[in-house]
Amino acid sequence: MGNHLEITILSIIQGLTEFLPVSSSGHLALAPRLLGLHEFGLDMDAFLHLGTLFAAVIYFRSEIIAMLKSFVSEDKVNRKLALAILLATIPAVVIGFGFKDFFGSNLVRSSSGIAITLVLGSILMWFADNFSKKNSQNKDIKELGYKEIFFIGLMQCLALFPGTSRSGATISAGLFMNLNREQAARFSFIVGLPAIAGAGLLALKDLLSSPVMHAGLDYTSLGLGFLLSFISGYFAIDFMIKFLRERSLTWFIVYRLIIAALVLL
Repeated sequence: MGNHLEITILSIIQGLTEFLPVSSSGHLALAPRLLGLHEFGLDMDAFLHLGTLFAAVIYFRSEIIAMLKSFVSEDKVNRKLALAILLATIPAVVIGFGFKDFFGSNLVRSSSGIAITLVLGSILMWFADNFSKKNSQNKDIKELGYKEIFFIGLMQCLALFPGTSRSGATISAGLFMNLNREQAARFSFIVGLPAIAGAGLLALKDLLSSPVMHAGLDYTSLGLGFLLSFISGYFAIDFMIKFLRERSLTWFIVYRLIIAALVLL
């Protein structure tokens, strides 16, 4: 299968699954094995995150601009939110870079390991979803305190294990912090931006000097991957936010369990 077609498939998978709570890293690790694609490795996975990062930046541009402007204005609410997001990013950066080799190892990225984390992530989402159904409180994102946002950032570290899902972990954390489903999804996508940006840019640097670039992968392939992950990621964000306005996480939990069962079988 040609590299362009392989990159097209992987990019669309990345874009669609990054913001759905089904684990993009798990799908990117499983897809080559199930579909007979070339395994480009962890750096390529992280690079494709740059396309979805750009999709989130465009989608949430008004919120991002408000937070940036707050540092040169009297907008203390958005400034506090921006600082809290940076604080929430620290755990993922420290653990992700400190144990990069471990999270890229065959042990963590094995099919059976991914199946297990798909199940464990589903259990977490089920508890969070049921907590939300029984919870009468509905906080706004800007009402969250530093401790609450740091907790959501800490939960983001679970996404380092393929199969867990960054959005699944942080949406669940948001629900436990009394956000409604839509607010939890919005904040989940925003709080992950710094970590995704850092990992993606470092991966691009490593990728350009890696043996993968000498195995038929060219700049056209990278550009195609970026564009397709951006387009599919943008539509995935819009779908997820609208979906959670009226519905629960149940369908995603069922999907994750089906995938886990298929992988184990």
